[in-house]
Amino acid sequence: MNLRDGVSGDILLNMKASKEYILAALAAADHTPNRALGQNFCIDGARLSSCVMRLGLNGEPVVEIGPGFGALTEILLPLTGKLTAIEKDANMAEHLKDAFQSEKVSVITGDALRFRFEEQEKPFSVVGNLPYYITTEISEKVLLSQPEVFGCMVQKEAADRFFAKPGKDHYGALSIITDLYYEPELLDTFPEESFYPAPNVQSVFLAIRRKEESPDVPIRKMFAFARTCLGMRRKTLRNNLKGVQSGLDALRLAGIDAELRAETLSPDQFLLLYRALEELQQKQMN
Repeated sequence: MNLRDGVSGDILLNMKASKEYILAALAAADHTPNRALGQNFCIDGARLSSCVMRLGLNGEPVVEIGPGFGALTEILLPLTGKLTAIEKDANMAEHLKDAFQSEKVSVITGDALRFRFEEQEKPFSVVGNLPYYITTEISEKVLLSQPEVFGCMVQKEAADRFFAKPGKDHYGALSIITDLYYEPELLDTFPEESFYPAPNVQSVFLAIRRKEESPDVPIRKMFAFARTCLGMRRKTLRNNLKGVQSGLDALRLAGIDAELRAETLSPDQFLLLYRALEELQQKQMN
C-alpha cells in the first residue's frame, strides 16, 4: 500500500510527528515497531520542532540518523539544501522515498554505524533520534567527523556521557572530546508519552555545537590517547601508559602524578599530557 493511502495531505505535510500519522504509516507499511531497534516514534511535533529550530542550522548539508517515518525529516528539509537520511529498516526507507520526493533528499538504506561521516563535505551537521544501544558508538563516530552541530534525541541516562565530570561513572573518552571540542546543551526533555509506542524512559534532545576555538590537536588523536589512558579504568596512569613510548616521562613533564587513575583527570589535563608526550616524541625523532 502507498504511504499516502488513507492519509490526508495536511497530515502528510504537517503532522508526521503525530500519533495519527504514525498509526497510518505503520498500517500502510504493514509494520510493527521493533523495540530492539529503538523504534519509538516521536509524536510531540511542537516540542520536536522547537528543538530543531534552536540547533542553529545555517543551510549546510544535514545527515539524519534513523528518520523512521520522517518526523524530523519534515522539519529539517526547509533548513538545509541537502538532506541525507540513513534508515536501517528497508520498509521505512522505501516509504521515506515515497513521502519525500525532492531533489534535496537522499534516502540511504543502511546502518549509520557503517556510514562514513568523515567523508562528508564540510561544513555539515548531523541530526537524529538515536537508539539507546548504539548511542555511545554512533556519537563517537559522529563527533570525530567534526560536524558543525550534532542534534540528537537520546535516552536521558545516555546523555550523562556528554556532560560527565572526572571521577563519575559515565566519564570517558566521549566526555573528554565533547568538553574540548564542543559545547553541549540540553534543549528539552521528552516524557514517555512523547513517543509511540511509549518507552519506559525519558528522552532528551541535545545540541552539541562545534567550538569556534578548540585545541590544535587532531580530535581523532586526542580521542585515541584518552582511550589508551582509560584502557583499564581501575589501573593507574603508570600502568596504562607503561607501554607508550615516553609515557612516564610525559607524566613527569606535565606534572601529573603517575599513581593517579586516568578517570580522575580533567579534559584539560588530558590535553596537557598529550602535548607533553608529543613534545618528547618529537625530540626523540630529531
